[in-house]
Amino acid sequence: MPKSVYDRGLLRPDDIAKLQRVFDEACRRRDVHPDSAEAREIALNLLALHNAGMVEEEMLMETVGFRRLEPKSA
Repeated sequence: MPKSVYDRGLLRPDDIAKLQRVFDEACRRRDVHPDSAEAREIALNLLALHNAGMVEEEMLMETVGFRRLEPKSA
């Protein structure tokens, strides 16, 4: 019997919803447009952290949601 998509390590709908919430909030806190290169880095970091076992929403937010310290360039 073939494995389900979840047994193969793919994201569940609740994981996707959680990662989307963290991504949206991290972009808002950093004042980053969701389609920007920096936002893509946030998304890749979120996926890597989640795949490495960091699955708690609060920890993900603390890790990727910090505010940008340097001024945003135009």
